[in-house]
Amino acid sequence: MSDAVSVLADPQHAVKLLRSLSSFRGDALFCDACLVLEGQEIPVPKSILAAASPYIRTKLNYNPPKNDGSIYRIELEGISFAIMKEILDYIFSGQIRLSDETIQDVVQAADLLLLTDLKTLCCEFLERCIAAENCIGIRDFALHYCLNHVYYIATEFLETHFRDVSNTEEFLELSHQKLKEVISLEKLNVGNERHVFEAVVRWISHDSEERKVHMKDVTSALWVAGLDSSYLRERMMNEPLVREIIKECSNIPLSQPQQGEALLASFKPRGYSECIVTVGGEDRVSRNPTAAVRCMCPLYDRNRQLWIELAPMSCPRINHGVLSAEGFVFVLGGQDDKKETLCSGEKYDPDTNTWTPFAPMLEGRHNFGMVEIDGVIYILGGEDGDTELISMESYDISTKTWSTEPDLTMVRKIGCYAAMKKKIYAMGGGSYGKLFESVESYDPKTQQWTAICPLKERRFGAVACGVGLELYVFGGVRSRDNDNQNSEMVACKSEFYHDEFKRWIYLNDQNLCIPTSSSFVYGAVPIGASIYVIGDLDTGTNYDYIREFKRSTGSWNHTKPLLPSDLRRTGCAALRIANCKLFRLQLKQGLFRIRVPSP
Repeated sequence: MSDAVSVLADPQHAVKLLRSLSSFRGDALFCDACLVLEGQEIPVPKSILAAASPYIRTKLNYNPPKNDGSIYRIELEGISFAIMKEILDYIFSGQIRLSDETIQDVVQAADLLLLTDLKTLCCEFLERCIAAENCIGIRDFALHYCLNHVYYIATEFLETHFRDVSNTEEFLELSHQKLKEVISLEKLNVGNERHVFEAVVRWISHDSEERKVHMKDVTSALWVAGLDSSYLRERMMNEPLVREIIKECSNIPLSQPQQGEALLASFKPRGYSECIVTVGGEDRVSRNPTAAVRCMCPLYDRNRQLWIELAPMSCPRINHGVLSAEGFVFVLGGQDDKKETLCSGEKYDPDTNTWTPFAPMLEGRHNFGMVEIDGVIYILGGEDGDTELISMESYDISTKTWSTEPDLTMVRKIGCYAAMKKKIYAMGGGSYGKLFESVESYDPKTQQWTAICPLKERRFGAVACGVGLELYVFGGVRSRDNDNQNSEMVACKSEFYHDEFKRWIYLNDQNLCIPTSSSFVYGAVPIGASIYVIGDLDTGTNYDYIREFKRSTGSWNHTKPLLPSDLRRTGCAALRIANCKLFRLQLKQGLFRIRVPSP
């Protein structure tokens, strides 16, 4: 007999245990306490309830049960009897029924009982429910209960679909304070300020007698420089209410629009642009790390695409991690200009064009994976000097705290990582001269790694992104002879994986780059219906810095031909930036022929 000891795990153990506990949870011998809600009692086992709810555990600590044989009573206020029964079902089964009628009560109860996992399920439900008819209400509710990711999603929806939202009953029933807050948002995607003006007119006319007193206050939030005087005159001729509004509100102009520098100085465009942001990297000539940060926009018009300088990071970085989440760009780790491994992080706010530090990683690293799911950033693998890492840690953007996560199952040096369907995927990479085609997925809910269909080509140095039910892997290199890792290196073909098909398919890479080792990819950024691949992309005749892949047609397109970039090995991310902020930066950097002095 061998002396070896193996530790085996039953993946169904937790489910079986919950099922067993649930089968006799109402047994009088099992229940040693009762919950009292709305004058009714529910028998419960206090030890299991205390294990599930920190709130109940605190009650037990401050008011421990008596040893006189009496039933321990736990009185709860603010939770209905029916909702508590649903929550007890969840505690014993891991499942709960949510609906439009119950979601608010369940969130309130989960908040009181400190059931964080249940709040997470409620957040997923709320995200799926967001629509034009309810996004303002969900946004306010999320803010009240600190559901930060739901608040961010609802705000983005409101900004993107304001014209639809402004025609709903919910919008017309807003208070004047809430209306003013909504129409003050810089990123409202309206195209023309007249749509905001018309929304205000509809709101006032919905209850004109009561709301006329708020006209001046509400219209003070309009961006009047974007209103055309001829349009206003036409509306005044046909609508008495518009005449009254403009007469009452002196800030609405009826004179001819300003021209030249005066126009640019007062102009403040609404809306936002989806930008590609490049962060750090190294100078092509000196090979020194840089702190430079830039964005390219607009992506929809090749003839107007340009690079805008953003505020630089606090220190140069290379081989660092970059991603956008909750409206910010987060940068972590990497190496500085002394080639020392960093654990520090900093966050870019596009509204203020500033960087601020945040809590450092638990472990310094470079060349690591970095993905985000529901407001939590996951850091995977990488290197610390010459040490290859398999550790993983996570950062909760809301609570500003780091936590350790289960290790990767293997070293994936210069592998690629992406999130899809709220799971993390680790692909390719290598270790000790060997390249991998293996792919694994990690579920943060179960904290388990699972192997899935391998890539068609083993590779390292690739980039990946997830969009809906799809995974994309672009570029990377491998040995021409798979059995000889010292043979010539060639560029790999890009691949695509669909969660329903459960297999990888080659993409048409004809227009990404030629199959040589001279091409390198730095990032893949999904924006709208396209994915933008950033890197040194050798087309055979010249190098491109950015290529656009249209997912609907599977075809590649050029972005505007750019001058050779002075940077390489940059990090990159997609970021929504207010048009008014971009406009001021362009003026300041002389990207318009008319210069306006900085205020």
